[in-house]
Amino acid sequence: MIRNPKFINMLIEQSILTTQDSLNLSEKYQGDAFEILLHLYRSGVAKKFVFGKLWGDSIGVSYVDLEKTLFQSQVVIALKENFARKHLIIPIYKIEDVVTVATAYPKKADVLEQAEHLLQYQVSPVFAFPDEIIDAIDIQYQSGDSISGLLNTIADNEMFKGTSKITPEQLEKLAGDKSIIDFSRSILLLAVKERASDIHIDPQEDIAFIRFRIDGVLHDRLKLDMTLFKPLSSRLKVMANLDITERRKPQDGRIAVNLTNKSIDFRVSTIPTIYGEKMVLRALGQILKDNVPDLSELDLLKSNYDKIQRIINAPNGVFFVTGPTGSGKSTTLFSVLQSLNKPDINIMTAEDPVEYRLPRINQVQVNPAIGFDFANALRSFLRQDPDVILIGEIRDLETAKIASQAALTGHLVVTTMHTNSALQAVTRLVEIGVEPFLVAPSIIGVMGQRLVRRICNFCKEKYRVSSEEIEKYFIWDQKTEVSFYKGRGCSECNNTGYSGRLAIHEIFLLTEEIRAMIAREASILDIDAIAKKSGFKTMRYDGMKKVLMGLTTIDEIERVTVED
Repeated sequence: MIRNPKFINMLIEQSILTTQDSLNLSEKYQGDAFEILLHLYRSGVAKKFVFGKLWGDSIGVSYVDLEKTLFQSQVVIALKENFARKHLIIPIYKIEDVVTVATAYPKKADVLEQAEHLLQYQVSPVFAFPDEIIDAIDIQYQSGDSISGLLNTIADNEMFKGTSKITPEQLEKLAGDKSIIDFSRSILLLAVKERASDIHIDPQEDIAFIRFRIDGVLHDRLKLDMTLFKPLSSRLKVMANLDITERRKPQDGRIAVNLTNKSIDFRVSTIPTIYGEKMVLRALGQILKDNVPDLSELDLLKSNYDKIQRIINAPNGVFFVTGPTGSGKSTTLFSVLQSLNKPDINIMTAEDPVEYRLPRINQVQVNPAIGFDFANALRSFLRQDPDVILIGEIRDLETAKIASQAALTGHLVVTTMHTNSALQAVTRLVEIGVEPFLVAPSIIGVMGQRLVRRICNFCKEKYRVSSEEIEKYFIWDQKTEVSFYKGRGCSECNNTGYSGRLAIHEIFLLTEEIRAMIAREASILDIDAIAKKSGFKTMRYDGMKKVLMGLTTIDEIERVTVED
């Protein structure tokens, strides 16, 4: 029982509750303010951050959103997992001799004293919701060592010996064994902890390799004896609702890992190889609206941010975001939608799959298998009185034509296309058959982007650049000192020197001169020359600016861009 009249009064002052509401809830929960907090938080009557901050302010501590917090792994594992689960407490990070811990009960002095004894450091408590802490414990206590321990347990089990030739019935029994269930779940949660975008399971003659793609680069994580590969792959296929007896042809499915506070989805793809089925599991975008970043959080240079604002404030037209698969196009588009999302605007989206979910936006999952593709969805949208339309991707002539016509009839259309540069999107539409007289007036802007790895903040260091390197990339006066940054490599970034990713961008706004060039089907080289005279800057330029800002490295820019 936690009584907190200050919190109740703050809710009334913020107009979240009326006085009568507070009396009704107090009666229902027998005056327990913490239970009232959890009821309101789960009901979604206001944002999670609002309730977390109000509760923290009422008890004199800060609120921390654990879904947006970076944990220091060495600090987390210094506190035993069973203690963390029992008392709903988890360490976050250490600064000097103080460890910040998130707890559902920051005023429990005895628990904090025990934590200090176990950690051997002074602790500073912050508030987090109980289900956030449980999810964080599930994820943050995963490690290569803990998974290796599970693997050893499985290897010692007689049930899994000699599994190279087994019947489908035996395979199904193995896939349902608790140790295999725990092992499979741990691999998925470890991938979430390490921010992996993909999990690769590669069978070879005697061994299977499990690799994680982290910040765009594959890293070996585990080696698996082939006797354990089939039970693992079968378990994952069961989770994805695939046929475990079919190993001769590719299959696709989806896995949902359910935590207390959220669900994490993985798209599963299998393909037969000479040694068995290779599996790739792609982590899909988080379904919680709080994970969609604001436009101001996308590391846009000010000039590019201003261009984006000009584009999305236009009453009609098509805005393209281009780039390869996994370049962050969907995140950018949903940041745009979040910025546009107001009660007086009707926003419709056609997606495959729906990755982010935003309130008050009408999101539609297309299903080509039943004939409901992007073009059909778009035609239906135009009868729904939309103001803004998002199309997951322009894949064919029909969708491209309808999008262009929608833009010319007063709608703002935002969409993606797979091209290597922003300028190529303009000519690609003409190449696939859209008439130039439709393309020229309908497009208002195109943004190309790539993802590069971000320098790890825990081991970031400055270094002087040689004169040869300066002259390779810049026009130099031979006097100005130029410094770059790099990561030394530490436990927080798995000794890579990088942690997380950011986008580099190029934004192309169409001028009347360029519209006229498109209408007469000018070459991309001619359009490029005029665009640069009008101030167009390439992704490589944007990347170099971010190198100088200390966000990424020259190596990363060289990896994802070509010389202008």
